[in-house]
Amino acid sequence: MNVLMIGTGDIAYSHGRAVVKLGGKVFACYDVNEAGMKRYQAEFGSEMLRYEQLEDYIPSADYVVLCTPPTKRLDYVEMVLKHHIPLYMEKPIATNLEDARKIKEMEQKYDGTIIVGFAHRYRPAFQKMVELVRSGALGDPVNVFDNRVGPGYGFRGTWFAPSWRTDPRFACGFTIESISHEWNLLTALCGEFETLSANVWCTIDTLPTYDTNFSATMKIKKGGVATINASWSSDLGGNFKGYIGTKGTAFLRGRDMFEFEELTYKTADMAEPVTIHYNDSYKHNQDGVIFPIHQHFQDCLKNGTPICTPLDEGIKVLKLSTLALESSREHKEIILDERM
Repeated sequence: MNVLMIGTGDIAYSHGRAVVKLGGKVFACYDVNEAGMKRYQAEFGSEMLRYEQLEDYIPSADYVVLCTPPTKRLDYVEMVLKHHIPLYMEKPIATNLEDARKIKEMEQKYDGTIIVGFAHRYRPAFQKMVELVRSGALGDPVNVFDNRVGPGYGFRGTWFAPSWRTDPRFACGFTIESISHEWNLLTALCGEFETLSANVWCTIDTLPTYDTNFSATMKIKKGGVATINASWSSDLGGNFKGYIGTKGTAFLRGRDMFEFEELTYKTADMAEPVTIHYNDSYKHNQDGVIFPIHQHFQDCLKNGTPICTPLDEGIKVLKLSTLALESSREHKEIILDERM
């Protein structure tokens, strides 16, 4: 497939390599940073575009990948959708619900096709965990959790200047930018929530609106409880996701924030637990993590099958993150049926 790339930062390289691995080409690219765009062009041979050229090139794409900061999306989204070209949009889809509403209106107006880039949802280890849960082997949820910690953006001043995440012009905070993954993964395991109570904390004195730590407790609609504990302030990394059910338990572990290395499960009728080992590292193989979502999207486009993480999923997790910030700010539990 021929793909047009809008935004040529670090993640765009993994997107481009996935396209090439699938037999396609990034035929054109655009970025406001011309030096960055030239580096991207050097690897992929993409034609470098000016902003005013985008409308002429978008109709030639099989799909467009949008990797700009989430505060800079609306005009690009409309450019793509009005030409009825499918769109891969990095998460979060926006930093506020008003922009999310506008994107949804565009999708409906142009009968658009959008996938949101929750790449971790498509990783083999997590897919196996979801398969175990949905088979019924582990039973109904009792306690479902997601713990993810490590040295993240802004940690002790590191990675501060180069990233849009901590640039005051674009920053949206850990809860909106990154906890979107946790909402997506947890609801894939246990379904939707009834209530939400959260606390957030910032550890960057120079950017006090930028939260870097997050904790939340939820009631699950079908029963049981769920928790998230996440930090970008830890000297040590770790990733531990679990589903404790009425018939069995599954744990997914990794030694860094986004590593999926070991899935262990045991049901009531098993004498011993089973452990499956994965060489699935976002830190050391970002390209390998991004590849499966492009493979899924291309399969959906070719076969007309449903997208696993459509725009509505991006809107849902943005609502949950926004309500979590409200819960922390106002020291209250949120009844989600009244707000979602």
